Amino acid sequence: MKPILLLLTLTLNIWANQSFYDLYAQNRATHKPNLITADFVASAYGTYKLTRQKAIEEQVLRPRVINFANFLYQGVVEMKIKDKEQLLAYTAMLSLLAKNGESLEIPDGYEHLQTIIAQEANLIMTANTTALSPILKIKIDYRAFRVPNSYKKSQAYFRTMKYAQTMPLNKKLAQNIQTTIKASERLGNLKRHIDQLLEQFVGIEKKSTALISSYKGLDYYIFANSPKPSVNDIAKAIYPKKASKLSNLVKKHILNLYSSNDYDFKIMQTLIKHGHINAFKGYYTQSKDRNALYVQTFKTKSAPQQPKRTHANIEIQLEETLSVMIEDALVFSQSIKNNQIDKNMISTLKELRKIAQKKSMKLPLTALDIKFLNSLDLIFLELSGVKEKPISVKVTNKLTQELLPPKPVGFGDGSWGGRYVHREF
Repeated sequence: MKPILLLLTLTLNIWANQSFYDLYAQNRATHKPNLITADFVASAYGTYKLTRQKAIEEQVLRPRVINFANFLYQGVVEMKIKDKEQLLAYTAMLSLLAKNGESLEIPDGYEHLQTIIAQEANLIMTANTTALSPILKIKIDYRAFRVPNSYKKSQAYFRTMKYAQTMPLNKKLAQNIQTTIKASERLGNLKRHIDQLLEQFVGIEKKSTALISSYKGLDYYIFANSPKPSVNDIAKAIYPKKASKLSNLVKKHILNLYSSNDYDFKIMQTLIKHGHINAFKGYYTQSKDRNALYVQTFKTKSAPQQPKRTHANIEIQLEETLSVMIEDALVFSQSIKNNQIDKNMISTLKELRKIAQKKSMKLPLTALDIKFLNSLDLIFLELSGVKEKPISVKVTNKLTQELLPPKPVGFGDGSWGGRYVHREF
């Protein structure tokens, strides 16, 4: 029989709006040894993935989407296509969004299109109603174009991508766009690179009639088969009582790791496997919210020297989760060459895995191990540059996931850490 380590959980109002890092900073201030929880490791890695994905989005994906939108309009202007008014209006709108309101020249003979383009632009910019699209002549929910805080500095990219993924194309319009893309090697390469990056990050392509297809993660298919969606459905799909088409799909993606989203599922699989259910739920909510999460960077202040802490702890059975995180971080390191942040994260995770292995083998921790664990919050914070924040994300039309500020948790040995506070409704 495995010994059960008594958990002493205490929730105090003083921590009501604090992050994991604030909890560990409190340990430092009061000289308490750190307890490294699965929740903290999952949260820190989830925040790291957010910052790395944002970097790749800003440095690689965004420029390609903006260039694609502008070059597509130029290609349409130059192409000799009969009855191309709707095609010209659609691609002009896309280019106008990419230019963020800068002037756009309309070819001679098509000046009358300026009226419907201006009407479409007004609906997109106000983003507060469902209305008939002046260009496509179909009903569109323009509220989808509300720019989240995380894209306030890149509104042109957000609106351009949203327009390309949201507006369904009729058969003639889609064919004319494909003809234009095929006629240009530059357009073809840009479109292929955009599709590859989206698939790498998000997951399974969901075929659509839009210019850029939507991509759905495994949870989309899990919740589609659930009459009352819950995060518990994910655990059931990862560890099913009996095999099904859905569980086989999940198993296939966890084995083959086609995308970053698949790595998220493998990380969650290891957390569930080793009993870290609360950490799994919190990590899922973070991963789901990643694309819309507001990122606020700040500089840490130097603190006065603190008395030495001679003890620290880490939850058992984290090695497998850490191994998947290392593998996932290696993928990020290949997306932006010579990136020291990714190299430092990988070395940090490897060091943490080595300590976790010692703990599982009941080997004593060295003074350097203890120092590392008591400094891990500062190391993670320096790598990601941001603290985690409360999250509310609508997963389906019937299910909302929330992460509230974490709560402190203590082991009987005097070490203290943090737990996700997760709920769904």
